[in-house]
Amino acid sequence: MEETDIGKRKRENVLKIGFSTLDEIEDKVKAFRVMNQNAVKKRYLITRDPIMDGTGKPLIPKAQEIDVSAAKLLRRHFKGTDMFKVFQPDEGIVIISDMSTMEGVSFSMDIVTQIMNLGGGAYEGFIDRVDSFEEFIVLLKKNLFPRMIIVGYLPKEKIQNEIINFVKVKRLDNYLRAIELTHTTFKPQAYFPKIKQVNISQEDPKSWGRFVVEIVREYIRPYFVEEV
Repeated sequence: MEETDIGKRKRENVLKIGFSTLDEIEDKVKAFRVMNQNAVKKRYLITRDPIMDGTGKPLIPKAQEIDVSAAKLLRRHFKGTDMFKVFQPDEGIVIISDMSTMEGVSFSMDIVTQIMNLGGGAYEGFIDRVDSFEEFIVLLKKNLFPRMIIVGYLPKEKIQNEIINFVKVKRLDNYLRAIELTHTTFKPQAYFPKIKQVNISQEDPKSWGRFVVEIVREYIRPYFVEEV
């Protein structure tokens, strides 16, 4: 039996970009309503295809926002595990890692390679890299809206300024998820102890694998388990 398109995408799409179950849609809609009350960056869900009922009658047209009432309508016709094509603006990963030095280039490229390999390279359009939080803030104020940042190599002489800019980033989007990478050779010390830390060791080849698992776990973690 041929694998369905949604089934295939579910298997390959480890970050679940562009797809949500009805259970996930309901949780997101409820969370977004609370989060958007004070957020600078507003989160919402939109249909990518028209949604039909079992008889082929249209329930929700394409490109319509799924609010609480729309989610209730879907619940009357579908199971919680049923999958839907959706769009939400907070998708993607930004790597903040300085490439102005040799060690910075080496560490940064290793990070980029690991993240680009997620989903078999399908997420290339959802992954960006910048040298600093200052550069990231400029993009964040324009149109960039990632769900997660990965903090890689940062020169020690710039750390104080980077910490100040990190605080500014959190003001722009307090719900942004973050992981900081340390490295036994390139970056033995963490600079942002309040965010999740993952250490890469040259003596432990499995440490990169743990980093990738942590990215997926943090990225798909429901918003409702946070301090919404």
